[in-house]
Amino acid sequence: MKKFSLIILTLGLSIGANAQQDKHFSMFTASPVYLNPAAAGFAPGALQLFTNFRMQWLTVSDNPYRTISASADWRMFDNGNFLRAGINFYNDVAGDGTYSINEVTVPINYAVEIGKDNHIAVGLQPGWYSRTLLSSNLTWDNQWQGTSFNQGISSNEAIFGQNLTISKFDLSAGVYWNARLSNELKMSLGVAGHHLTKQRINFLGDDDKLFRKINFYGQAEYKRMNSNVTVVPAMFGFLQGPNMALTAGSNFRFLLKEASRHTGYFDEITLSTGAYFRVGDALIFNTILDLAGFAIGASFDLNVSSLNVATNGVGGFEVFLRYRTNFGGRSLANPSIH
Repeated sequence: MKKFSLIILTLGLSIGANAQQDKHFSMFTASPVYLNPAAAGFAPGALQLFTNFRMQWLTVSDNPYRTISASADWRMFDNGNFLRAGINFYNDVAGDGTYSINEVTVPINYAVEIGKDNHIAVGLQPGWYSRTLLSSNLTWDNQWQGTSFNQGISSNEAIFGQNLTISKFDLSAGVYWNARLSNELKMSLGVAGHHLTKQRINFLGDDDKLFRKINFYGQAEYKRMNSNVTVVPAMFGFLQGPNMALTAGSNFRFLLKEASRHTGYFDEITLSTGAYFRVGDALIFNTILDLAGFAIGASFDLNVSSLNVATNGVGGFEVFLRYRTNFGGRSLANPSIH
């Protein structure tokens, strides 16, 4: 029954446009460049390396969703105004049919200084988008022999025996604002459009195209003078065809070791914990340890939707690794939002 349910889900994602799947991560604040190409290079330091792994629906199927991502973004020509760039890789695999999505994108943005510690950036992100379905791994009702499936029997399905793939050019664009509003408050806001080319994604015809996606994102940091606790509320939402989601909550970051005046952010040690709510879906809990530029974080989604009959509350598990370095860039004793 588990395999049958996931087969239906996989086919819906690969053949029917109304069930289109796109990447999403619970720890969206860890690397905003996934949400908006204009956010590339805004992390503390001159270079950021990031990777994460997500597994979802472990209790629903023997073959749950497995998502891997990796990215690098960096800052160039930093003289008030600056140019930033990066590269992102994303892979998602699910189901007995090993239905997979692969993306490679290159975010590029230009930021204009509109005030002290106050920038607005415009970004563009060309990319490559691919989908694959190994239908030879699937089984069908008429192949059931009472005790097992006989895959040698034709299913009479259009995709029977085929390993299907489709690759297309992809394009995203965004606007991002990042500012220190006072000694106690920082803020960032952004909006981005993804899949602007609305590329065809149907394996068997030309009718179904990938829905364009609109992301909106906001984060703040509030820390009272002489306090060791920073409140970091954040929200993220998207609209994609008939699909939408909204997530909001906050982290609380505890300063364990202060940064030195000479090396700034890169001596700081913090521990962060937080909770978020994805409306109609899940409660999200996370913990992040940041050790002088190297960070590790983990989160767990507690499913609270009607699907919890099948999930037993187990939504997704996610872990990330992140490294930031200045490598000769200017000092960031008072870094932007991170």
